[in-house]
Amino acid sequence: MFEHTLLPALQTARSRYTDVLANLDEKELVWKLAPGSNSVGFLIRHIAEVEYRFCSMFFGRPIPESVELTTIGKVKDEGIYTDLASLHTFREASFAYLLESLAALPEEAWDIPCEAPIATITPRQALGRLIYHNGYHAGQIGLIRKYGGNG
Repeated sequence: MFEHTLLPALQTARSRYTDVLANLDEKELVWKLAPGSNSVGFLIRHIAEVEYRFCSMFFGRPIPESVELTTIGKVKDEGIYTDLASLHTFREASFAYLLESLAALPEEAWDIPCEAPIATITPRQALGRLIYHNGYHAGQIGLIRKYGGNG
């Protein structure tokens, strides 16, 4: 079911995110729109962490033990996400994990509400929320790359 109905929308949304990361230079990872805002590197890490978290809250798979969530909640960007290769590896792994989780979700589970700290919603609704989240932060990255700097 997922592959035929929801995957095309997810792939289209994801392509916009990968487009905004095209030709990203490692020096840009610390760029921000304003002092105190999140950097490009932080946002890339955050998007990936949220994908893992949604897998555990809504899509039936636990967060891998090797994954530490450091950008979710009341946290401050400390400027530590500055290794482009590591961020790309983490980003690709989280998306692969998400796709595996979604493909494995039984068809009958897609419309059963799940209680989670952020909301009680169905996996179908959660996927919509995740796509929105990704687009929101991808837009921030695009704006930072266009107008930001070392702020």
